[in-house]
Amino acid sequence: MRSDAVILSYPKSGRTWIEVMLSRLFQKRLCLPENEIIDFTDAHRTFSDLPRLFFTHDDAHVLAGNEFLPEGGRKGYFAGSRTLLLIRHPLDTAVSMFFQQSKRSGYLESADIHDFVVGASGLRGGLPTIIRFMNHWAQAISTCDDHIISRYEDLRNDPSQNFKNIIKFLNLNFADFEIAEAIKFTDFARMKKREAQNFYQGDFRVSTSDPKDENSYKARRGLIGGYRDYFTEAQTIKLERTVSENLNPVFGYSTGNNTLTRFQNSFSKY
Repeated sequence: MRSDAVILSYPKSGRTWIEVMLSRLFQKRLCLPENEIIDFTDAHRTFSDLPRLFFTHDDAHVLAGNEFLPEGGRKGYFAGSRTLLLIRHPLDTAVSMFFQQSKRSGYLESADIHDFVVGASGLRGGLPTIIRFMNHWAQAISTCDDHIISRYEDLRNDPSQNFKNIIKFLNLNFADFEIAEAIKFTDFARMKKREAQNFYQGDFRVSTSDPKDENSYKARRGLIGGYRDYFTEAQTIKLERTVSENLNPVFGYSTGNNTLTRFQNSFSKY
């Protein structure tokens, strides 16, 4: 059965945050348990009011050092569905992926963060992979009949308006007060506190194996532009130049772009 909509992203781009917010909306409306994130792929069979939402990374996963990234080809299987492409600055995504793999998955325990991000020493899943994925979808998204691109940074800067835009795109009907409550529920500090308390009963999407290690959290630091804290000034300049010179400008993440500068001191979640 075809989904009502597809929510597509590279891993570590904020998809879980969107999923928890959407879950909260329906938890309140349908009186569902608040400590269980809704599976929008199958749960509609039990609750007919739930939409069929397909959350996917389009095979862009990095597992045990193995990269699975689709190369080329048309994306006809997305064409008939509403498709939301969620994106995030590739350097913040790469740093978050490093900690996902080293602290949460245990695949990169001895790797250097800069080596991972630049793809040195045979490491995969960092900046080169992310840029390739984003560039591919910058072109492929046009094959989707009905689509929007949502920037993670825009969501954090104005969550109310941008989450409303997503709700409208998904053809869902929620009042402003319901949306505001869902945003408040997924506030960074609240999410981190619930993660430390195992609120979601070990759900791997929002749990930590070591509450004392900040870098093992799904809700880890909460800084947009935080990638700068992990590299020297020279490394940061070179990495930002790599993004500017290689990433499709449609996303607005070039170093000189005022949109990025505006968010450098903002707070994010995942």
